[in-house]
Amino acid sequence: MTVAGGRRRAGASLSVKMILTTTLLIIVTVVGSGLLNVFNIRRVFDDTTQRQQELFSRGRETLGEIGTPLFARAVQQLLIDRGRDPDIVSLVRETVAQDTKDQDGRKDYGLKLAFVLDLNQNLVAHCYEDAKLECIQGATPHEPVGPALGQLSVTTWQRALEAWKAAADTKGPALVRFDVEAAGSRYRVFAFPVFIGDEPTAAGAIAADRPEARQGYVILGYDLAPIAWFATSAAEQKAEASTRAALYTGAVGALFALIGTLLAIFQGLSISRPIKQLAWKADQIARGDLMARVEITSSDEIGFLGENFNFMADQITILLQQTAEKARIEQELEVARAIQETLVPTADPVDKGALKFAGFYQPAAQTGGDWWTWSELASGKYLLVIGDVTGHGVPSAMITAAAKAACDVARHVHGDTVTVTRLLEIMNHAIYESAQRRFVMTCFASIVDTEARTITYANAGHNFPYLFRSSEGKGEFGSLMIRGNRLGDDRTSKYEAKTTELVPGDVIIWYTDGIVECENEAGDEYGEKRFRASVRKAAALDVGEMRDAIVADATTFFGEAPRKDDITMIIGRIA
Repeated sequence: MTVAGGRRRAGASLSVKMILTTTLLIIVTVVGSGLLNVFNIRRVFDDTTQRQQELFSRGRETLGEIGTPLFARAVQQLLIDRGRDPDIVSLVRETVAQDTKDQDGRKDYGLKLAFVLDLNQNLVAHCYEDAKLECIQGATPHEPVGPALGQLSVTTWQRALEAWKAAADTKGPALVRFDVEAAGSRYRVFAFPVFIGDEPTAAGAIAADRPEARQGYVILGYDLAPIAWFATSAAEQKAEASTRAALYTGAVGALFALIGTLLAIFQGLSISRPIKQLAWKADQIARGDLMARVEITSSDEIGFLGENFNFMADQITILLQQTAEKARIEQELEVARAIQETLVPTADPVDKGALKFAGFYQPAAQTGGDWWTWSELASGKYLLVIGDVTGHGVPSAMITAAAKAACDVARHVHGDTVTVTRLLEIMNHAIYESAQRRFVMTCFASIVDTEARTITYANAGHNFPYLFRSSEGKGEFGSLMIRGNRLGDDRTSKYEAKTTELVPGDVIIWYTDGIVECENEAGDEYGEKRFRASVRKAAALDVGEMRDAIVADATTFFGEAPRKDDITMIIGRIA
């Protein structure tokens, strides 16, 4: 596909990608479903096998718990009578033989091992069934269990003694059980002492000094081979079922993959054609043909996309026009900003011997409504004026220009004899006529007399400047408090003046409300309290450093929160 600039775009087309993606998705879905199906089948077989094994194991357990004491009761009288070893052998043979049965072509022996000992732990009868049932009668006189009976019987008897000893230590029951492995086979063994007249105990079973009630022992070993049969059979069935499921899933998956691929080809082509048309029209617009539009032939998402494309093309045309207009306005705002910066003195500290001061001005937008100025009068007097127009932006900046012009006119007309009250009256008239009460301005005018060490001031609704005076290593705040109407509120407003004496070291802080009312990211205002604390902390610095320290503290508090008002401040110190 050719794109803007005549370059050839490499790579597969959208329709090819859709076909490949859809086919791959179908294959992944089918394979995933097949794997999940096989997994579920295997899990069901595993659960079933486990339940069968648990059920069989519980059956053997129950059989041993009930059958062993019953068998002991059956041989009890025979052991008491003495000399009836053949009868005991016959009973053991019959008990072992009748517990054998066929299961799925295999022989489940059930009770596979059984032997009876006399009261002195010597062999009376022993039966073990494997390919055939073999039973032997103990020697006369009776002898202990020995290797001639096979390692299984020796191990079983040793384990029985150990189990009785452990049960005796914990006061456990006389019937003990344990598992024994021999020649690849597992057995669940139950051992029980034969007592007469008294309750059988584990301690009595192993006592070297034979209790009178002890008449002998019975040991029964049940075959656990069917547990392995269950596992082997389940594994074979599980493998067969898994193979069938995989083949079935593969066949169905192939069919679905074929059908899905054909549908994907059809759908991919129906979608890619109108998109290619959109791309062609976009290329025309990129080449400068802003009148290029697509033809809408459907009401689906593609048609909706075409309508939005045409709307976008219309908006691009409008946006280009608006961008040009915005660029023109931005240029004019930059000019207005440059002009306003000439209305405010530079940030360099001013040193007039007995009076040192430094100002700070930061608008909230490109242009602002705050303003300050100063002038040197005769006989060591200095005029300092600070003001704040309602709002900020270009309209407020125009009012500050009118205020600056009125201040300059007052200085020109009255020269060094200008007073703060006359200055505010002239400025009030000028702002009233200029803004027609749509905008007003707070203003504080002051004249510092360095020879008389006084400050004379008048206020037009502005914040009261702070007077910070150090005494005995501490510092106290005072205010240059006087009230008056805002400039532009009333054409006939009159203002009063007040004079305060100053002493060396006094710090005067003129400021607008922006620094105390601006908020941080949490919505908390900087506030008068933090402002005074910052002034107190930096009071020992030079005026320029003091100004910078206060501004830095406020800036840290504001963080990344946007400023909602202009910030203007003058720091003055009496030497």
